[in-house]
Amino acid sequence: MARKARIHYPGAFYHVMLRGNARQTIFHDPLDVTRFEKFLVQGLERFRMRVCAFCWMPNHVHMAVQVSDVPLSKMMQVLSQRYTGWINHRYDRVGHLFQGRFRAILIDKDGYLRELVRYIHRNPVRAGIVSDPIDYQKSSHRAYVAIPKTPIAWLTTEPVLRQFGNTRESARAAYLQFMGRPEGEDLLEKLRQGGSHGHILGDEEFVDRVLPIESELNKPKPGGIDVSLHDLIEQVARACHVSKEGILSKSKSRPLVKARTMLAMLAVDRHGFTLKSVAQYLGRNEATISRQISKNRGQALFF
Repeated sequence: MARKARIHYPGAFYHVMLRGNARQTIFHDPLDVTRFEKFLVQGLERFRMRVCAFCWMPNHVHMAVQVSDVPLSKMMQVLSQRYTGWINHRYDRVGHLFQGRFRAILIDKDGYLRELVRYIHRNPVRAGIVSDPIDYQKSSHRAYVAIPKTPIAWLTTEPVLRQFGNTRESARAAYLQFMGRPEGEDLLEKLRQGGSHGHILGDEEFVDRVLPIESELNKPKPGGIDVSLHDLIEQVARACHVSKEGILSKSKSRPLVKARTMLAMLAVDRHGFTLKSVAQYLGRNEATISRQISKNRGQALFF
């Protein structure tokens, strides 16, 4: 039986977990960490994703990842395969390094992103490795409090720090205070396993908004057709919080232009539609659609 497609929409945040097979060590020394991060950065650039928090434990990893128009699985498959190849070559071993498919929980950024970052950064404390997350150097906690002064170039802290304050100084102070608050077991379990729907963590409004996307992604397509433009416009309208009618209108408002561009990129880059067919569907000039795709293809369409 084919695996269900993960819920995906541009701008989505995930708690990503990757564990060593049979709890085996995946990082033996700093060189392994450096190589893993090299492969990760290359994947972030290639697939236009962002890491907002991370923690490299001896036998597993945690990340808070924000995606763009490319599904998370694309990057994670490449990352796990390349790093497994590195480990197998370096230590003259064969076989799987990681425990099956990576796990990912879709997170409502407004309700749980701060809690997820705290969960990730306090992982070494809960494991008994350190008593303070500041003493663990293989996580992004130190970057959040500006230690060391040189920032991690590939780490994106803004979406999280914005939830703590309007200036970096006030945000970091509030973040540190938040890190000192106790974590309830119920919250910890949700961050590990997800909410009532397992792979989704958010309030009822968030769940109601994203479940139709999952249903659409996993709905059998007649005649082997991957997806229709009608299917795509419904997904994009929900993700962008605009109407299908608005996307198809002549309006040049910024949210609607952004939604049209996203629809065109998804249709052309991921599903093989021609520029001509997309332009006709949107009632736009083919050259205009081509310019919009070219302009935005090099950057993520974050919300």
